[in-house]
Amino acid sequence: MQAEYMRRCGLCLLKEEEVAFFVQNLRKSHPDVEIALFPSPGEMQLMFQSDRPVDALVELTKQQFPTFFYGEGRIEEAMAKAFIERGKTLSFAESCTGGAMAAKVTAIPGASGYFLGSFVTYCNAWKERFLHVSRSTLETKGAVSRETVIEMVRGLLQETDADYCAAISGIAGPSGGSKQVPVGTICIAIGVRGDRIDAGIIHAPQGRSTAIDLAVHLTLGALWRRLVHQTATFS
Repeated sequence: MQAEYMRRCGLCLLKEEEVAFFVQNLRKSHPDVEIALFPSPGEMQLMFQSDRPVDALVELTKQQFPTFFYGEGRIEEAMAKAFIERGKTLSFAESCTGGAMAAKVTAIPGASGYFLGSFVTYCNAWKERFLHVSRSTLETKGAVSRETVIEMVRGLLQETDADYCAAISGIAGPSGGSKQVPVGTICIAIGVRGDRIDAGIIHAPQGRSTAIDLAVHLTLGALWRRLVHQTATFS
């Protein structure tokens, strides 16, 4: 019999192995339901198909991963909806992503309702000039460091009226890395006006486009979690 009911739900920031055991148990307890997992950089989709309603399985997924479950659609859509509903604003400071994060959110109609803009500060001089990252930090810690992205967020909070800010700096490759800071090292910081800055380091897989895509989706997921669940992701 052809499946009459189908639901998709999205999970941000989780790896496939973190969800696999849960999915395995669902398949054992619900053999009449087709369950498919579609992982992608920084997020994944779970699909349920059956000849009976599958809403209960979606709810089980939400209960299992409450601060990672964003529902149907894409993470950028869930994030946009959350910002607009709460009347909050957002700005970015991008280095290695080169504006890819801003492009992702502005591809959705209505982005002007919450998104103020993005500073693409690719070189150190622009980080220092426009975001007030200290020269000492850049010289001693490097452009790809927790300290630098934290100062980039502080610069955004100083130079914009945004309620939430995110900064990314990294080495997407294929060259430019070192033994201390290898290719694929990406630093991300999330700031909320009047609250602490959440910052950390990720190590992306080889491949420039994959590294950029992962950094963008992880940042959007972290922003959504910070806004909706008041939860830090990186620190």
